[in-house]
Amino acid sequence: MPNTPKRPLVLRTASKFCTRARLLVRLHDRNHRMEAAIHIDRSAPAGFRKFNILTSSPNEVGTGLRGSGGAGWPAAHGAPSAQGPLAVTEELHLITFTLAYAYCGLEMQLETSTLPFVIISNSNHQLSSAWASILWFNMLSPNPKDQQFFATPPPAPWPRLAEVLSWQFESVAERGLSREHLHMLAEKLLGKPSPESVLSWSKFSKDGAAGFSFWAWLDGILGLLQEHLKKLWKDGLILGFVSRKQEKKLLKGKRTGTFLIRFSESVLGGVTFTWVEHPESGERRPAFRAVVPYTTVELASLALPDIIRDYQLLAEENIPENPLLFLYPDTPRDEAFSPYYSQRQEGAARRGAARRGADGAPAAPSKLSSLPPGSLTEKKEYLNQRLIRVSSR
Repeated sequence: MPNTPKRPLVLRTASKFCTRARLLVRLHDRNHRMEAAIHIDRSAPAGFRKFNILTSSPNEVGTGLRGSGGAGWPAAHGAPSAQGPLAVTEELHLITFTLAYAYCGLEMQLETSTLPFVIISNSNHQLSSAWASILWFNMLSPNPKDQQFFATPPPAPWPRLAEVLSWQFESVAERGLSREHLHMLAEKLLGKPSPESVLSWSKFSKDGAAGFSFWAWLDGILGLLQEHLKKLWKDGLILGFVSRKQEKKLLKGKRTGTFLIRFSESVLGGVTFTWVEHPESGERRPAFRAVVPYTTVELASLALPDIIRDYQLLAEENIPENPLLFLYPDTPRDEAFSPYYSQRQEGAARRGAARRGADGAPAAPSKLSSLPPGSLTEKKEYLNQRLIRVSSR
């Protein structure tokens, strides 16, 4: 399956896939020809989309003990029937294998089925929703063949759901969720959680005051970790799940320039950092400053450790300075992030400074467009210079 890492129970239409069933039997007659047939949704619920497996003709089954033995069927393709009561990503499909088998003159049909899976088109949004369905079903269904599970999906006990969510982070980024992480998520979902708290399917995967569901938000973070922040998360440099109220509580008693890295609650797949500044007089309250969240768009061009190293703030004297001095709780910035910095471009490294606007993206360099045609060498030299993030107070 392309583009579905570690999500094996999600298939795409018109895409190749491989499936394999193994059966241990005693063969009295090795010359007996056995054939296996494959079917999809032999007893499909009313309203489900109907699919065909393009090579569903019987396949002869081998009898040798080969480690890679099995039969593959290249593609599943289909079109939806009349719109059913369930969303596309809530339809659970089954592939059934049947085998004609003879034993001591007795002929019989042996049958087995796959685990339920979801069929989607080429849509990343559908992939995320489909995986939410797979998680919910495998977490709560007592019947492995219940294709109507999402007609009335049961709520999930919070302790069990917390374990599943932590496993997702362990699987993607090799570090699960801490007790503090889970407590923040529980408060976000349930208000005042308890061991008896339960969460509905709709609140997990559909509802959301910010314009997206809790699962869409969490899955965006998983994607961000997998693509850009896996090592930082694994090594514990990202605090991650911290509410704005909690981050102020954590930073309030720390030195000026202490910062923490957390996931954005308002931007899908966004990560930001917040730092504290104490006034010199000591009379006013400390100020907490944060940057517009970075997403995979920015991090594809510049790694987060380099952003932190090169981040600049315009002071009152209009002199750029880096306000990020200590990673929470008290680790010097370069001590924490130097193993992850990319190599510096020596020489005119800071000639390519760019301001970071309110939308979070660096302004397009004007120097490059002003170069005369044909000066390719100078253009390459400019492109190799390191950009500095500059913002104003």
